[in-house]
Amino acid sequence: MKCPNCGRKGLLLKSRKCLCCEKKCCENCAFFVLKLGIEDKWACSTECRQKYEQKVLEHPTGDIGTELNAAFRSIENELWHEACFSALDKNDLEWKNWKSLLKNGRDYATRIMEINTTSSDGKERNDLRDRFRRRLFLSLASNMQRVGRPLDAAIVYEKELKMYDEARTLREKDKQVAVKRMDITVNLNDLLRQFKDGGIVAIYRCPHCGGKLRVDRDVDITKLKVCEYCGSEIESMDLADFLKNALS
Repeated sequence: MKCPNCGRKGLLLKSRKCLCCEKKCCENCAFFVLKLGIEDKWACSTECRQKYEQKVLEHPTGDIGTELNAAFRSIENELWHEACFSALDKNDLEWKNWKSLLKNGRDYATRIMEINTTSSDGKERNDLRDRFRRRLFLSLASNMQRVGRPLDAAIVYEKELKMYDEARTLREKDKQVAVKRMDITVNLNDLLRQFKDGGIVAIYRCPHCGGKLRVDRDVDITKLKVCEYCGSEIESMDLADFLKNALS
């Protein structure tokens, strides 16, 4: 037998089929990609392997939420399966098997059709799963930051992504914000004391509902931080700016 891809000759040369272009190759020139179900998948060149892997890594992840819990692990596993099978040629037998299994539910399909990054003989390994998981963790950390949970994001950067500099930066920023909030609280107390001493009265409108909050000598700082009409939290910085303008 002669390999049509690399030209190697051999009596018992094992034939492979590229999962990307379907070109024939042999065990000498083929690149291991993944084990889907019971079948090892190979690429005839680094270009074909990279092309398939790029499709997997660019698969839409949707909204993976803001919690690192069992639900996240389940979503991660489902997305991993979707990405690997969606990147296959639609005539591929394993892709057809996957679509058939999906009729019984996604959870059932992911349990039956395993995806392994190590070849059947244990000699080859691919880090594609690690790279895919890393992408999801980056999205998770980003979501945590967007909803104001920098310390939780720092844990993901440190424990899951080993991005220690990013974790330290988030923790330092959180400390700075905490100090700033403390300074604003001290400033607010001073401003309210001036209102009491001067007998000044002002009306602050809630930025969320427009409710009128009376600021006078009897007001308490804890009541000003939460709107009595809609229950929304009022930013201390915004309140401090209002009091400064009222006093000037």
